[in-house]
Amino acid sequence: MRIDDSNIGSNSRTQKGYKGDKGLKGEKGIINIFSLFCLFSLFCLFSFGSSIAYAKTTAPTKLVYNGHLLDSSGDAVTTEVSVRFSFWKSSDYLTGDVTSTGAIDIGASNYGSWNEAFTLTPNSDGYFTVDLGTGSALPDFSSLSDAVLTSLHLQVEVKASSAANTSYELLDKNTSNASIDRAPLLSVPFALNANLLDGRDTGTASGSIPVLETGGLLSLGAVPGGTNKDTFTLDNDNSVSAGEVSLQFGANLLKKFSYDVTNSTFSFNDAVRVGGALTATGGFTASGTIATESGVVINRENAAKDSVMVFGNSLGQETFKFLNTEHEFELSDDVRITGNLSSSGILAVESNAVVGGTLTVGGLINGVDITTLTSDNDVHLKISSGAGLNLTVASGDYRLGGSVTAYAGSSNNVIADDDTSYVFFETGGLVTNTTGFPTDHMYIPLATVLTAGGSVSTITDKRVFNSADTERTVTRIFTPEFEGVSYQGDESNNVGQLVLNHSGGNLMNSYQWSSSRSTLQDFDVLLNFTLPEDFVRWTGNHMTVSYKSSSSNQADNTLDIAVFDSANNSVTLTGDSSSLVSTGWTTTAITWSGTPTWTAGSGSLIRLRLSAKSDESMHVGKVKLRYVELLSE
Repeated sequence: MRIDDSNIGSNSRTQKGYKGDKGLKGEKGIINIFSLFCLFSLFCLFSFGSSIAYAKTTAPTKLVYNGHLLDSSGDAVTTEVSVRFSFWKSSDYLTGDVTSTGAIDIGASNYGSWNEAFTLTPNSDGYFTVDLGTGSALPDFSSLSDAVLTSLHLQVEVKASSAANTSYELLDKNTSNASIDRAPLLSVPFALNANLLDGRDTGTASGSIPVLETGGLLSLGAVPGGTNKDTFTLDNDNSVSAGEVSLQFGANLLKKFSYDVTNSTFSFNDAVRVGGALTATGGFTASGTIATESGVVINRENAAKDSVMVFGNSLGQETFKFLNTEHEFELSDDVRITGNLSSSGILAVESNAVVGGTLTVGGLINGVDITTLTSDNDVHLKISSGAGLNLTVASGDYRLGGSVTAYAGSSNNVIADDDTSYVFFETGGLVTNTTGFPTDHMYIPLATVLTAGGSVSTITDKRVFNSADTERTVTRIFTPEFEGVSYQGDESNNVGQLVLNHSGGNLMNSYQWSSSRSTLQDFDVLLNFTLPEDFVRWTGNHMTVSYKSSSSNQADNTLDIAVFDSANNSVTLTGDSSSLVSTGWTTTAITWSGTPTWTAGSGSLIRLRLSAKSDESMHVGKVKLRYVELLSE
């Protein structure tokens, strides 16, 4: 077609080619366009003269537009121009389709969501070609509704490239019809419905193309019966980085077999029945009850290792084990049996055992036939708990210092709460205290009793029915001012004051070292002691030292302890012995390690180095030594 116009690219908004916001509907511009056409290539090639049309398997993503631009005299336009293309859902150009600045109004109701402008220079004959979608991607036609596709039109506008956007002039499709201003998008021959696709027809036979039914479903006849591939892959593009990849059964049933990418686990969202064997090479975790119609075998391959059942989680686990080497079962915590417990072999209990009913033993306990024991043997001078903090002592005879006493028994023997009480006989009769068994005279131990919360919690039987008192344990206590003590400075930073103090609340004497100097000052208290002639060995906590400091900061005050053996060699100490601080009275327990030399009847030395500064102070109280000696004949 050929349309004449008197002025291309005029800045006048009243030019005849301009259909602008003044609504000159009857004055369509007559731009001279020769052979103006648009080839919308959704497919690649024409194919004429063939009885079958083959559809292209991959459609192009651009449209080719060829134009021939002439002026009103019929001469070719060869100067630089701007050509603007846009999609609309109506053929009729309306005043509001462009803004006051000449831009496309993308908010217009009929706007087709795409526009693109090209600046170009036609050739010497006025011809030009552009690829629509080069600078601004074309819309995805497959996502558009049928109503939009059938009403889609192309609007073409031209202006001199140097002119403002308000100078664009519409290339009117039909100047004789005021409502037909844009060209519709029509299919080109090779984009029409093809009879075959790559030589294949739709259907369910071998080699056919299946067709989706309503809802995007395959008909039953179109579903393949299988595949010759060894692997069927879901999420082949690895696009799922979190969440689940699932195989679902039923739209309403919603039963799934899923792989949780985040937690790296497979899961079923319903019960699973396994007809054959189920083998797990890693852990097996069940959040519900595991039921079996036969047995559960642990260590089925009979490997030389313990078999373990674990109850609980990593925060608190208990175990039921079969120990392979010992060939016995082991429970890691208390066991409560509401029925009978029968043991044909050894029943070993490594802690306390409580029997709420009758305990019947058909064999021996520790080699003793308990049926031969009488009640007298069982309760002779035995300590038992009364109500609250009361103790009951059973009757019985005892011998002490060559004298035999027939004890009639007693009750309501009150003991201290939240403490350990020691119960024993001495020459004056029954004694209970919280300081310990005697170390300086004869006694007969009965029990130690632990109390808490106003009642007795534990009674430990200390009765000895057979004894050979050739040895005894001695606790030797040194109280400031120590016997045989000496004091010494090391001739460096020894400025301060050492005094003998008394702590009324603890009924204890103590050495107190203090200094007003700003740097740490120290002083040594040297405790010389002699091992007894009947010394055998050290026992228990070899030494305990009571101490207190005015500050909890080791930089302000501290206590350091050193011990030298009978050969005057420094002894390696186990326990807290250096940089000791505590704002309340406390005791450190120390034992010797290594191979120190201890000679009966010889002297040894304990060095207590007290340090303080800035008016802070360090205190040392009792020192206790614990050892075993032979009884003199």
